[in-house]
Amino acid sequence: MSETVKYRQLLIGVAFLGVYLLLDYVSFVKPYRDLGITPWNPPPGLSIAFVFLEGARVAPFAMIAPALADALIRGAPLGWGLEILSSVLIGGTYVLAGLWLQRIAAFDPRFRAVRDTLALTGVGIVTSAVAAGLFVAILLSAGAVLRDEIMSVAWRAAVGDLIGILTIVPLVLLWRTYRPWPSIGPWTPVQLLAVLAALAIVFGYRDATAFQLFYLLFLPVLWVALSHGPPGAVVVLLLVQIGIVIGAEIRFGSDPGFGALQVLMIALVITGLIVATIVAEREDTAARMRDQQAALNRALRIRSAGEIAATIAHEMNQPLTALTTYTGIAIKAMDDGDPQMARNVLTKVQAECGRATSVLTGIRELLRQGTLTRRPFNVKEAFNELEELLRADLAKRGIALSFHVAENSRILNADRVQLQQAVHNLIINGAEAIQSVGQNGKVTVGASCPEGRDWIIEVRDDGPGFPPGYDVRDPTPFTSTKSDGSGIGLAVVRSIAEAHGGNMSIVSNARGSTVRLTLPSVGIPE
Repeated sequence: MSETVKYRQLLIGVAFLGVYLLLDYVSFVKPYRDLGITPWNPPPGLSIAFVFLEGARVAPFAMIAPALADALIRGAPLGWGLEILSSVLIGGTYVLAGLWLQRIAAFDPRFRAVRDTLALTGVGIVTSAVAAGLFVAILLSAGAVLRDEIMSVAWRAAVGDLIGILTIVPLVLLWRTYRPWPSIGPWTPVQLLAVLAALAIVFGYRDATAFQLFYLLFLPVLWVALSHGPPGAVVVLLLVQIGIVIGAEIRFGSDPGFGALQVLMIALVITGLIVATIVAEREDTAARMRDQQAALNRALRIRSAGEIAATIAHEMNQPLTALTTYTGIAIKAMDDGDPQMARNVLTKVQAECGRATSVLTGIRELLRQGTLTRRPFNVKEAFNELEELLRADLAKRGIALSFHVAENSRILNADRVQLQQAVHNLIINGAEAIQSVGQNGKVTVGASCPEGRDWIIEVRDDGPGFPPGYDVRDPTPFTSTKSDGSGIGLAVVRSIAEAHGGNMSIVSNARGSTVRLTLPSVGIPE
């Protein structure tokens, strides 16, 4: 051990002895036969907290402190031999208690859970009982107490030590470990006045005993515990214990009956600490929930980014596939010397490029603005564009494509590109479902908007329908019925419908499936 460490340890030990003597002096009120047995004995709590924080290396200071206090404050009434023996045994008990508390893995010196209060209470009960038993045995051997006084003296000593442990240990540990301490708020003076008022009523109201009105002290203690958590609770409990001792001295004088209030003092301390730790638990739970929510938000953002990437890949896959097919046809037409065919195919290539640009523009606008770009457009014209784009390709696969728009339904106020893309996805899905069973079939697209009602757009196919077990009410993204599917198509369609304030529904059976988009009829701007 370096000289600096030894010097620091010596300073800490000397400071501990000074505070120990001060606490012993100010708490030496209403003693039992000048034996150091008082209603409230804080030095044991200081010793336990000291050992918990500094470890076994400070044990010598904790073991000589009781003898030093008896010698300087009470004049060593038992004689030096018994005083030293008592100091070593009782001080050693406090050392073991501090080390025991240190070894409880679940114990948090910041008192963030009820189990911390319960752990301290258990350690305090055992420690005070053992210390009281040892002290009474020493007093009995010295002839300082009679045999018929053993239980009374042991009870007073144990309860006084327990109150001191429950009051001082949390105060010292929180002072060293809790950051930041609650700041003094506008209600703090009011709470202090409430404590003083309760003490004044309990010990100043002569028409009732202090036992009858003791419950009034619970009110300000619980108020402070709920407002400031463990730090506020330990401070107010210290003030209340001091007030009780002073008030009892004024009220009862030399009447030893004050010992009956000790049990109520213990109940007050334990209640205040438990309520404070419950508040701390709720704060920690709220903090964990905020952290979990933040983590969930990050995960959702990452997932959203993945879904956006998958959406772009899915939406662009179809025009890119078409471009590959059309360019191959155009090259073959040029090789065959058929410029008219090549020209027709290149026109389709140009249309596919325009559609790809429109898809990307629509997605970009949706992400940037968070809303769709609603503009009035002619539904029949939009469907004609899709028909021109898809009819020939589907016909080669043996799939007939037809569109039907009700006579009284023409103008729809919506995002044209997004809605076309949704219908395009459904047509391709239906065609691929028909092809999956190796047969010819048809895909029919219908749109209608009865006056005063919502728009209904349906895409029907006569394929095998969705497989059993597929959740048609809530299609799961990235789950596909096709071996090479991305699982994003229906999710995109549903998102587009919901972005318009509508919804998507699916009817499926062995004779095919129908996907219905219901869109609210939004007024067309003037």
